[in-house]
Amino acid sequence: MEVAFISLIFSFSYVTEIGGVDIWWTGSRLHELPSPLPSVGAPLTGSSIVPYRYHFNTVTFGYTTAFWTFDKWSLLLDWLALRGVNLPLAWVGYEAILIETFREVGLTDADIGSFLSGPAFQPWNRFGNIQGAWGGELPMQWVNDQFALQKQIVARMVELGMTPILPSFTGFVPRAMTTLFPNASIVNGSQWSGFPSSLTNVTFLEPFDPLFPQIQKSFIAKQQAAYGNVSHFYTLDQYNENDPFSGNTSYLASITSNTFASLREADPEAIWVMQGWLFFNSLAFWTDERVEAFLGGVPEDDSMLILDLYSEAQPQWNRTNSYFGKSWVWCELHDFGGNMGMEGNLPAITTGPIASLNWPGSSMKGIGLSMEGQELGNEIVYDIVLDQAWSSSALNISGYVEKWVSRRYPAKSLPPAAQKAWSILSTTVYNNQNPNTQATIKSIFEKAPALTGLANITGSHAVSLDVAKLAHASRFDRSSYHHYLV
Repeated sequence: MEVAFISLIFSFSYVTEIGGVDIWWTGSRLHELPSPLPSVGAPLTGSSIVPYRYHFNTVTFGYTTAFWTFDKWSLLLDWLALRGVNLPLAWVGYEAILIETFREVGLTDADIGSFLSGPAFQPWNRFGNIQGAWGGELPMQWVNDQFALQKQIVARMVELGMTPILPSFTGFVPRAMTTLFPNASIVNGSQWSGFPSSLTNVTFLEPFDPLFPQIQKSFIAKQQAAYGNVSHFYTLDQYNENDPFSGNTSYLASITSNTFASLREADPEAIWVMQGWLFFNSLAFWTDERVEAFLGGVPEDDSMLILDLYSEAQPQWNRTNSYFGKSWVWCELHDFGGNMGMEGNLPAITTGPIASLNWPGSSMKGIGLSMEGQELGNEIVYDIVLDQAWSSSALNISGYVEKWVSRRYPAKSLPPAAQKAWSILSTTVYNNQNPNTQATIKSIFEKAPALTGLANITGSHAVSLDVAKLAHASRFDRSSYHHYLV
């Protein structure tokens, strides 16, 4: 399987580097490959500087892919494999196995139904931010269809040589568990994002309760029966934008040690994959002492893989001494909530991974993409991050942009002005050095209508680039491309 995966990557390198065309999320220029095909010349060689190339954010499964069909998934998975991604998150169809596991411990369908959230809000239900019928109830037909879809997704990932990161039991349970198991160690999570208490303060079964490993073992056994023994990586986030019941360091270490023990009881080779977003989002709570205690509950450094979710702007690896030795992935977040504006920081995403990898004592093991919303546009940003995973030195931005444009657009009709336009873009919107706006901006057309306060505003911040230069770039392109700028 690894040989097939490497063959895919080098086939893509041939197409782009020798053939001079490109493949992207929604299409390609493969039909413009020269005939006869050009010879390779010198052998193509190369290797990744990190063992893991990661893709997805947990909330992408709400913002972007909630209603995707397998046809759409297939296009993306093919693109991921061609770009060298080998560790994607497979977080569809979680509820089908969770429901069966809850039924097994005695919860009724009414109990479970009062806990699950609607299709577009499942990510926030899965990691304990909300509960109940927010966004509508969850029909069993939907649950079954998503389960069938997940089987297709996982099979395709494996077929392409990738290792899927699979779900696990996190500890969040219906409130009826407190009645069904009155002696169990169950607490309520913190309130989230202004939601009423009936829809948040989610019930959490603490991992040191004997019931936790029992449920975990049942969940993973059912999952292995459904998808096969295809992965030992498990996504598990317990404190995403909600704080632990206690800040006592012994308590925090107990949470992780018992959670990890439950994974290893179910799968002796389990590796816990966790987003590091909590350490940035709740900075006041997660002091260095608490972070060290929490991560220290997992005894082996390579048995946990932390996604440093916002590495390009708010890295947490550096303040936590490389996550106190735990393996971690340098991720570009870039897009919040599926915003559609043009933005990027090409210098940061080319130099950042290399500097992090070469930091003395670094435990960095991967490079990846963690956009909240995966929308069309800004693909040059995502391409260069994944390409950086194959270069031990920072990629040359101007040279990269020139080659990217040449293979992206029809060669026979590419005017010199297009290269000039992209050169301007690479030094304006894709050279965003403003520390307050390190994410995709929101277009003025996406803002709520208002009579005042909209001038020079994108998202929550004023425009920080020279708009005149951007207008100049658009004039270079528009004579030849009426419908496609980025």
